Order: sequence, then structure tokens, then C-alpha cells
Amino acid sequence: MLFSIHAPARNAEEITRRAVAAEALGFHALFFADGHLNNLDGFQAMTVCALRTERLRFGIAATTMAYRDPTTLALSAATSNEFSGGRAILGLATGDGSTYRLGRKATRLADFAAGLATIRELLGGRSIEVPRGDEGAGAVSLNVGKLPVPIYVASVGPRSLRVAGRYADGIMLGTGFDLDVLEWAQAHVAAGAREDGRDLSDVDIAMAGMICVDEDGGRARERVRARLANRVHHNFRFTTETVPPDELAGVQRFMAGFDISKPLEERADPALITDYMLRRFAIAGTPEECLARVRKLAEAGVKHLLLTPPMRVLDEVMDLWGREVIPGCADLG
Repeated sequence: MLFSIHAPARNAEEITRRAVAAEALGFHALFFADGHLNNLDGFQAMTVCALRTERLRFGIAATTMAYRDPTTLALSAATSNEFSGGRAILGLATGDGSTYRLGRKATRLADFAAGLATIRELLGGRSIEVPRGDEGAGAVSLNVGKLPVPIYVASVGPRSLRVAGRYADGIMLGTGFDLDVLEWAQAHVAAGAREDGRDLSDVDIAMAGMICVDEDGGRARERVRARLANRVHHNFRFTTETVPPDELAGVQRFMAGFDISKPLEERADPALITDYMLRRFAIAGTPEECLARVRKLAEAGVKHLLLTPPMRVLDEVMDLWGREVIPGCADLG
């Protein structure tokens, strides 16, 4: 079982200290949030932290094409991969809150797919054809940096899952930790993979959600409940087809009470987060409770988790998870 951490990149001291700690605790990768203007540039953060570590992988979860051309993204990823000795991961999404705040729109899925195709060719060491006016088209390639660089796509909806299955090396599956939902998502990913002559096993699916571990399990669940609103809303604005019928009314009440214009932790009354939402989108409790959830996921074939702790207790949660949960999974492979 691989464990990756998702964290903001606010200042150099914090991110380098966190990277060194994550490596020592046995985490697989550290993914930096890419909230435009609210976080440091993710590619520079990856590079700086790579120079302070030896094994830990680094990614962005996730940047968009709303601010960067696909060729620029490919070059930045290859540059970070060069400085890190092959430990960079390019995480991409169509765009969410930070995109809308500046009056931009999320990338249309057809354009996103075309951009992914361009990036995949370049990061795979292949050339692409570009128009050159009256001269027709010409081939260009990425001639610097370390290649290849794996591409991971953040996805929750059926159409984007299919696109990710076709073009990506991995998926940051933001639908939480529900095994029934995982099966639903895998079907869409597999359909996309077949379009490219690949199989579901060719795509690393990292189940992504919130975590909070504390010696007091009730306190852990309350801490994470206040941070779930944005993640829950992001999922259910794309589809509610994965919601059990008896939970649909609670989801509808939550969606009606959500206000994206407010600060992150104030966008919905925590009381609107039902127990179903809490269990689906978070692993929260004592170390023993969290370990039991992880082992159940592993028994079902899950091999990679992308974990987001509440920001206010991020380092404490990461440390306790690394000391108490990861060692308990050593026999899982």
C-alpha cells in the first residue's frame, strides 16, 4: 500500500520541513496543492523539496490548463523531473475554485483531452504536430528535462474518468473511500483505457480523501467534518448517481446549503455533513480505527491512497499516521 500526502505550499521553510518528515515517515509522495495565487508555484516547490530528499516523490494535485499552455506544463514537469532525478508527477485537473475566483472557466473536457494528448506525447519523448500558418504543420519535441514523467488526472465524474483512463498514467480519484463507488469509477476508467488499447491495470488509481487520526477518535471525526464541505460539493455537482437512495435527501440538503463564495471552512454548516458523507470521504478516528479502514481497502485490492489532513493539524496528523498507521500496513505489500 502506497500513502501519499496532499498539502498546501505556503512558504519554503514549511514545505521543505514537511517533505523531509514525510520521507522519514515512509510516505510515497507529497502532492502540493495548486490554488492559484494562494500557494507557491507547485513546480518550484517540487524542485526545492527534491533537493532536500532522496526517495520521496513529488506531484501537483492539481494544476490546470486555465493558466498554462500544455507545452508549458510539459516543460515544467520535465524540468522538475530533471532536478528530482525522476521523482516528479504531473497532476492535472479541468479547474475548480481557484479557477473561478479569477473569472476563468474550467477547461472544456474536449480541450482537456486534447491537452492531455499533447502533454503525454511530449513527456513520453515523442514529437507533436503544430500548425505554422501558410507553411502547414511542423513537428516539435521536448528536448530538455528528464523523461518520461507520469501524468495523473484528478477526476470524479464519469466523463472525466473515461478521459483519464484513456490518457493518464494515474488517477487521483476524489470520490472518497467507498468501495462500491470505486467499482463504479473503475468501469469508466477501464472503458477509457480500452480506447487507447490499454487495460485498467495500466492505470494507478489513488483513492483520494480526507484523513484525521487522533488518540481521541471523536475529536478526529469532528475536526475533519468541518473540512469536508468543499470535497463533498465538488463530487456531487458532477453526479449523484453514486449516492444510495436513502442518502440522497441529505446530499440535496447539503448542496442547497453550500456557498462557494465563503472561505474554505465556512462554505457549509458542518451539521449538513451526514455520517454517510463523513465515512465516504474521510478516514477519521483513532490509529486503530484508521488502520482497520486501510486494511479493508487493501483487502479489496486498493494499492494507493492520496490523503489530505485538515490544514490546522496537518503536521500532527501526518506524523501520527506515519508512526501508527503506515507500520501497521507493512505486511500488505
